[in-house]
Amino acid sequence: MKTKHPITIVVLVGTIITVSVHGCKDPKDYREYYNRGIARLEEVEHDHAISDFTKTIEMRPGFAMAHFYRGRTYFRKGEHDKAIADYTRAIEIDEQRFAVAYAERALNYYIKKDYDKAWEDVHKAQSLGQEVRFLEILRKDSGRKK
Repeated sequence: MKTKHPITIVVLVGTIITVSVHGCKDPKDYREYYNRGIARLEEVEHDHAISDFTKTIEMRPGFAMAHFYRGRTYFRKGEHDKAIADYTRAIEIDEQRFAVAYAERALNYYIKKDYDKAWEDVHKAQSLGQEVRFLEILRKDSGRKK
């Protein structure tokens, strides 16, 4: 069956997907909260994203991705201690998969001027093959080369 309005179908499908992520009043599954949290993070709805990631964590405490993204959301809000706590939990759950959490936690330590902890995390991230992008500024501000 051919349709005369293929663009209408695409718009309709896009609307359904958007409603399923954003219009979901009471998600039944931790993945629904997690997906909505990701969407809200991308839309800079930080408080709502944190709420969704928190609900995800309540439903599935060992889901490292929720801790990681809640940490990223706290970082974007400037709540560095909370970001550090969530990155730490993601690392505890799955260190190999969350080498990036070391790099992001290092950035939070750097912002707090805790350069020793920042360097520890930088070294750990690098040992796991993770690129660290703020090394030059860390070197300059900490007065250390390595």
